[in-house]
Amino acid sequence: MRRRRQCPAWSGFAVGIQCARLAKHDGLHGASPSADYGRHWSWPDDDPDHLDVLPGTVWFQSPASVAHSRTFRVGEWAGRVVGAAAFWYLFGPIDAAVYFGLDLLLSVRRPHFVDVGRFTAGVFLVSRRNYPPIFAIGFTRYGPEANAERSGLQVILGPVSLMVCALLPRKDWADYQRRKAERAAQRKGGVR
Repeated sequence: MRRRRQCPAWSGFAVGIQCARLAKHDGLHGASPSADYGRHWSWPDDDPDHLDVLPGTVWFQSPASVAHSRTFRVGEWAGRVVGAAAFWYLFGPIDAAVYFGLDLLLSVRRPHFVDVGRFTAGVFLVSRRNYPPIFAIGFTRYGPEANAERSGLQVILGPVSLMVCALLPRKDWADYQRRKAERAAQRKGGVR
């Protein structure tokens, strides 16, 4: 495994941060003030005082922090398994399965979705600005309008939302499949 090295370039005095890209990268230098910051500063080699603010995060993850996060995840899983085993021993297998499932659900950090035909099922974090309730059940809709047709079911449990819904209404699904088949045939025939 090759060791990741951080670019040694520094920005000008105004910000004073080290480039967060890998060493020997092509293009402008860039860095964000934190790993979850939505923007980054960018500067050229010849003028480190000329800073542009651009969208996106540029953050160097050192090998030590990667190893630390792996150790943390292994510890999390070990705690989850030990907790489920304790529930199994004290209460029974159903309680252990419920504990394991809820613990796994509440540890979600990014969205996960699975598409099955016309339907999708997934889990994602609720926006913090919405102040999610402890528990809620509702319907998902095909659009943001209040009178939009219902597409599925959503369950909110703390900061996590589970959703099962249709991607398109039934009447539009056949048309979508037909257009998708036409595009695939065009690609196969060499026409793009």
